[in-house]
Amino acid sequence: MQPFDPKAYEREVVRPLRGRSGRLPDDLLTRYAVEPGCSDAELAQRLTQVRSHWNKSAQSTAKSSFTTSVYKAFLREDEELRRAHGDAMSGMSWWRNRNNDRAGASKEQIDELVGMLKANFGELGLITPGQLAAMRETFGQLAPAEVDQALDKAGVQTATPRELPKISGLSETLFRRLKALLGDAEVTGIPELLHGKLENYRLLVDFESTPSFPTGLTAKAIQQAIDRENRRSGNQAAREALGILNTAVGKDGADLRPVALYHLLDDVRRLRENGAPASALLKVLGRSGLDAGEVRQVVVSVLSETGATAPPVTGLQRVTELLADGQLIAAQQTLAAITDADEATAAKAAVDRHAEQVRQLREAAHRALRGGAEGEARRQLGEAARLAADDDAIAAELRRIPLSPVDAVTAQPEGVGVRVSWRAKPDHDGGTRYRVMRRAGRIPGDADDGDVVAEGGETAVVDAAVAAGGSVGYAVFAAGDGGVWSRPVGATIDVLPPVHKVRLAVRGGAVEGSWVVHRDAVGVDVRRRRDGESADVPVPTSGGTAFRDSTVDTDGDCTYLLTARYRRPDGTEVSAEVVPVRHTARVAATLPPVTSLDARRFGGELVLSWVWPEDVRMAEVTWTNALAGTGGGQLRLTRQQYQADGGCRIGAGSGTVRAQVSAIATADNGESRSLPAALEVPGAPPQVSYRVERQNRLFGTSTARIVLTADQPVPDCTVLVVVAPGRVMPLKPDDGQVLHRGVHDLREPLELTVELPRRKPFWLRCFVHAAGIELIDPPISQLKVS
Repeated sequence: MQPFDPKAYEREVVRPLRGRSGRLPDDLLTRYAVEPGCSDAELAQRLTQVRSHWNKSAQSTAKSSFTTSVYKAFLREDEELRRAHGDAMSGMSWWRNRNNDRAGASKEQIDELVGMLKANFGELGLITPGQLAAMRETFGQLAPAEVDQALDKAGVQTATPRELPKISGLSETLFRRLKALLGDAEVTGIPELLHGKLENYRLLVDFESTPSFPTGLTAKAIQQAIDRENRRSGNQAAREALGILNTAVGKDGADLRPVALYHLLDDVRRLRENGAPASALLKVLGRSGLDAGEVRQVVVSVLSETGATAPPVTGLQRVTELLADGQLIAAQQTLAAITDADEATAAKAAVDRHAEQVRQLREAAHRALRGGAEGEARRQLGEAARLAADDDAIAAELRRIPLSPVDAVTAQPEGVGVRVSWRAKPDHDGGTRYRVMRRAGRIPGDADDGDVVAEGGETAVVDAAVAAGGSVGYAVFAAGDGGVWSRPVGATIDVLPPVHKVRLAVRGGAVEGSWVVHRDAVGVDVRRRRDGESADVPVPTSGGTAFRDSTVDTDGDCTYLLTARYRRPDGTEVSAEVVPVRHTARVAATLPPVTSLDARRFGGELVLSWVWPEDVRMAEVTWTNALAGTGGGQLRLTRQQYQADGGCRIGAGSGTVRAQVSAIATADNGESRSLPAALEVPGAPPQVSYRVERQNRLFGTSTARIVLTADQPVPDCTVLVVVAPGRVMPLKPDDGQVLHRGVHDLREPLELTVELPRRKPFWLRCFVHAAGIELIDPPISQLKVS
């Protein structure tokens, strides 16, 4: 089975479904990235990978709402399938049977779609992306690959409409005269006027023809055609048409391709406005000698046009449009072409204001970067890049700003290695990659300082190659696609791995033990401690990884204490953490504890994760919540449930949570449990969100209703409502006018009403002043009024 590639999965499976309504395609093999030839073990691994990816992506703030909505739909239908089919989904036979049952129904839908495509697009042979999206939604149960299969059967290809000339470059009167003369000269268009009868030619990108004419549609070609006509008698219409071209656009360097294409489009657009079908447009345009492929591209582009052609926008209006589109440099260049003094003054003032906003944003980004706030610097400079999208220098500067460094790097023993984990920052997304570096004795200072442990998109790695017996520093760096590495965040650890995978068994009246230990260990000491006795009895080992204790009373209870020893670089010996293993008289498995216990918050839900000991199939989780006093909960879950859910999910609330996990094993004569692994998870900061509902009035002042909601009680919270004119969102209260300021108790939703200014555009935004509060803004469409 091919490895799971999250990026390819999102590109090929998720993105084609964005914006669709109704049920998802029922091609479950594609949705779950399962191949028909998988084994049951490979299926279990793939389901875990896919569900984990769905959970992470559905909660990602870096993805668009359209993308996250698809992942949420996947999760909802996954719950329905698991309720309906249960454990049957863990076997490949269920997936193969479902796929076989689906094959017949999907073939009927594919055939129906092929017929519809042929009927509506077969003659043209092209379909636009928008039309294809509508077809995908109509046949919602078909997977994207099956829709592509129908396109191939129907002989229809996807084509993006091109922007075609809306003006000829001549005055309307002169163009109409030129068109009439071309008709009188009995030529199909300007290419035939210049070069005579052509087998075919192309115009959309460059002029190419059969037979070939190197002079193309240039001033030189016009002059050659004039010379040719002067040697002939008659055809006054051709001479006059050439004269118009020579006078109007025939100067050196001019290209007649736009006017030639506009001439062909004139009749096509007129027929389209009168309701002519695509077949009529193809027939009319095909008579011109234009290449058949370009004929179809032109027709699909004309059919996609909306509105009537309009003269080009110039002057102050053009500058205003360029600034609204973020084309600052183009707007500055347009200033020189404005001849009206009043318009020139107003346009320059608008450009200067826009440029000043860009300058302030860049300065704010530089200040944030100097202060170590890379995320804020990227946000500020990103806004500057939006206002000046045609400024390559700003775009290059944005690429040079690193991402925010990762958070909460930890290094913990795991097996014979070290597990390094960290948390992503809000400005990290699915394209963020991380590099983990290792250096003996200290934390690496940059992304090339030391040995590379791992590089990829995961937020945890296990370094199994680390040497034991000394102090090691780890650093984690983050980078975007093609970006520079962030500042390091690191942790140090004394690498002294204890023994693990300890097993005890009673054979021949003796207790036998075995374990796994790091390759650098110089030895393992084993001592036996009997209940009620203070003195320990040394137990000899065999080969450093086993012992046989024939002096013990196997019918009594005792504890074996195993200690791995290592040699430091200075030659001294040091001991690892002692691992106690209990031997009991009853026949029960000796259970090692779970390791690498970790927790992550997702709203009010806490997801616990850990490394299961080998052969352990059940765990017990208990927890308490500080906000709830002694309240909390307890649950048991199997290893299969843990893998299917992507961890252990508990509704722990927003306060500090103390959790512990014990491995559990049951037998006919009782139950065994390991020592618990425990951790404490700090409480989540209060989150205050708000929504803005504008109430426009035909007469009088318009108002806005603002409703603020906190996910936990926030007493004495200062709330400010700020309005800021212009196109730049206010980043602090001082960036605009404060419409409301008050201290409120946010135990219940707070509703405020403010009056709005008459002049647009402007921004309306809330700010709060209270320690440790995270304010969540609503969508920009609620904040920006234009």
